[in-house]
Amino acid sequence: MTSTPHIVRLIWDDGHIDTIDVPDGSTILEAAISAGCIISFECRWGSCAKCTGHLLTGDVIHTSPPRVLRKEHLAANYVLLCVAEPLSDCSIEVGSHLKDSLSAISRDFTESITSSTPSSAFGWLSQKRNQ
Repeated sequence: MTSTPHIVRLIWDDGHIDTIDVPDGSTILEAAISAGCIISFECRWGSCAKCTGHLLTGDVIHTSPPRVLRKEHLAANYVLLCVAEPLSDCSIEVGSHLKDSLSAISRDFTESITSSTPSSAFGWLSQKRNQ
C-alpha cells in the first residue's frame, strides 16, 4: 500500500514559492533537491543550520535531533529541512536569512527569562505546529 505524499510549499523571501511532494520517509531537503529546488545545505544531519526553515503551517517531525536548534528556536517553529519530515501538508519559509535570525531569537529569549519562571523544554520528537 502506498501513501500519498505531503505537499510542502517552500516560501522564499523574494515571494517565490516552490511546491514539492514529499513522500513518506523522505526529508523535506531530499524532496526539494529531487524536485530541482536550490536549497542551501551542508551537513545533512542537523548540525550546521544551513537549511533552517520557519514552519508557518502544518506539522513536521525531526527524525534526528536538530542539534543546532535550541528550545527557543523549536518553540518559535524553526525546523531543519535536512532532518525534518512532514506529517501533513506544510508551508515553510526558507532562505539563508533564517540561519542568521537564530542568534536574535536566542538573544531575545535570554533577555526574557526571569529567575522565578523556569522555561519548559521542547524535545525534537515533539515539535509540531497545528494548522
